[in-house]
Parts: sequence; C-alpha cells; structure tokens
Amino acid sequence: MFVAGVVAEYNPFHNGHKYQLEQTRRLGADHVVVVMSGDAVQRGDTAVYSKYKRAQTAVRNGADLVVELPAPYSCSPAQVFAYNAVRLLAGFGEGVVNGISFGSSCDDAKVLVKAQEKAAALENDQYFKQLTSSGMSYPAALSAAAEKAFPEMKAILRDPNNVLGIEYISSAKTIAPWINPMCVRRKGAMHGDSAPSEGIASASLLREMLERGEDISTFVPISENAAPSFLKNADKAMLFRLLTCDDKQLESCPFVTQSFINRFHKAVEKCPQTVDELAQLIKSKDITMARVRRMLMHLTLGITHGDMAVPVPYGRILALNEKGAAILVAAKNRTINYDTSLARLERDDACKRTAFLECAAVKLREMSAGEPYSNEYTQKIVLTK
Repeated sequence: MFVAGVVAEYNPFHNGHKYQLEQTRRLGADHVVVVMSGDAVQRGDTAVYSKYKRAQTAVRNGADLVVELPAPYSCSPAQVFAYNAVRLLAGFGEGVVNGISFGSSCDDAKVLVKAQEKAAALENDQYFKQLTSSGMSYPAALSAAAEKAFPEMKAILRDPNNVLGIEYISSAKTIAPWINPMCVRRKGAMHGDSAPSEGIASASLLREMLERGEDISTFVPISENAAPSFLKNADKAMLFRLLTCDDKQLESCPFVTQSFINRFHKAVEKCPQTVDELAQLIKSKDITMARVRRMLMHLTLGITHGDMAVPVPYGRILALNEKGAAILVAAKNRTINYDTSLARLERDDACKRTAFLECAAVKLREMSAGEPYSNEYTQKIVLTK
C-alpha cells in the first residue's frame, strides 16, 4: 500500500484539486490522505463552505481519508501551517504515509529539495534576519534573501506554491524523513489568477464569483448545495470584538509586533465602520494584508502565542471511504490520536483548547453563511462508498 499525503484548504474544491489528486495516483499512490483546513483558513478568513462539505467532496473526487487541520494551525503563516499539517501525516506512524504530494510550477522534486537546502542555509543569514525583523513576511524575505545569495534559485523561490512545497519538504525532513516529496505540475489557472484557463479557475476567483452570485459549476466537479460563507456577513460582531481588544489581548496575539499594536491603536482611533476598513488602516509596507487579516482572525477567535506554540495535538477525521478505513487499520503505531469524535479526542488540556478554538471558528463561519449554529460534538461522519 502506497499512501500519499496532500495538504489543502479546498476553498472551494475545484477541478484543479481533482486534477492534483488524479496525478498523485498516477505518480504511484493507491491511497490518499488529505490534511484539510477546518473552518478558518490561512488567509485570515472563514472557509467558503463547511469543512464537512469540502471533505465529502474531496472523498468523492479522489481522496480516501480527510483529516482536519484545526484552528489555530489552519490560520497561520506557511511555516506553522506546513509543520502541523506534516505532523498530522507523520502521526499515523513511520512508513504509513510514504509521500507528500503538492502542486507546484516545478515538477522536479530534486530541484525543490535543493531549493529547500539553500533556503535552510539562509535561516542564519543576517540579511534574511534583517528582513523578517523589519516585518516582512517569511516567503517574501526568503525570496529577497535568496535572490541576493542564490540568484539561480530566484524563479523557484518567487512562486508561493514552491515556497509552501519547500516548507513541506523541510517539515518532513525534521519530523518524518520517510515522507518523500511528490511534485505535481499545476495546470490551468494559477493561484490568484483573475481568469480561468483549461477549465480550471483559481479558488480566489471562484470565491469572487460566488460572492457576486455567479454560477461556478463549470469549474467544480460538484456544486455544493449550501449558501457560501463570507466574513462580511459577520462584520458587526467581529468589529465589536476587535474594537474592544485591550493591550493584554493584543500582546498575546501570535506573531504580533509593536508596529502592529501601534498601527492597530491608531486605526481604532479613526473609528472604522467595517473590518475591511480596519484592516486597510493597519496595513503597511511592512505588514501585508494577509498578515493583518490573520492577526484580526486570531484576535476575534482568541488565539494566543501559547496556542501556536503547542503542536497540533490530535487528528479529527472529517470524511473517509473504505480505502481510508484501510489506512487507519494500517496505522498500528500512531503517535497522534485520530478519531471522528471530538469528545473522544479531548484527552487533555491542549486537546480541549484546540477543540474550543476550532468550535469558535465553526461558529464564525456559520454566522458568515447565515446558518443556524451547530454542535461540533454531535456531528456524524458518513463512510463514503
């Protein structure tokens, strides 16, 4: 049994995601386990559809087992996101998940392994440290430092998908050296593209289309029968929470800098009327919009430094088929507890805290979709044929 891991948000699941799963099988995988973001996503937003719908769609289109990457790890910078996703793949035990497949503009894993080695060499580079300490995001600082130190790697390190792939490689080397990289060359529309190509539209374009009320059925294998979630629908509740944050809450926010705190206070003094207006006031050349939105999401959900410092403590199963069940049977030496039941997963304080934060993310997404609130502890998982 060759099991490949995939890390994804599926926000929403589209034809490009289906293509990647098909290509992963062509590369030799006969079983695929996906680590998928819960209801809070990396860009500091709620997922457009519930994690259960996205997970079921994935299993119906090439995945065998979907495990949740919960808040706070799903709404985090690339390093934290990748490390904890790989930790969930490694937690099945040595030799169960054999590879990690990811989309990339480069389909040569050896090139990305070399890039990872060079990027690792930059961790102690003074110029790199100077850039990150100034507030530049990790990927941007890495690209700028690499352009100076290794100009031949410039094109590789400028692609955000390659940078995330390099983070997967780095994390696997650290915690699961038996997991080897599997590169799938992306086709069609790339990340953030404003137009579809080859029947594939980027997830960001699809979210924009959904917000405009447009039909996206051409670009997705399954149309979700649900109202999409948009954070603006929870704007007033979220804004109240943000405008009433005190210094203790700001200082406990992950990856916060004094520059952010200063800009936050100045922005609040201007009495912004929407979360987007608040974010625009905080943004600067040193603080990217993605970083601002993540910080605002952390403040809204109550995520702290301490929450980020604890590695993901459990793996909650969101969807599976018979092959997915076979993966669980093969995982006899698990180092992480996997279960469909949140109640059974709450073994200690770390698990309870993570569950609490993910439940908060679910409530925020439900508010953003105009859905009635649900109980995460009574959700039932269906074995898909």
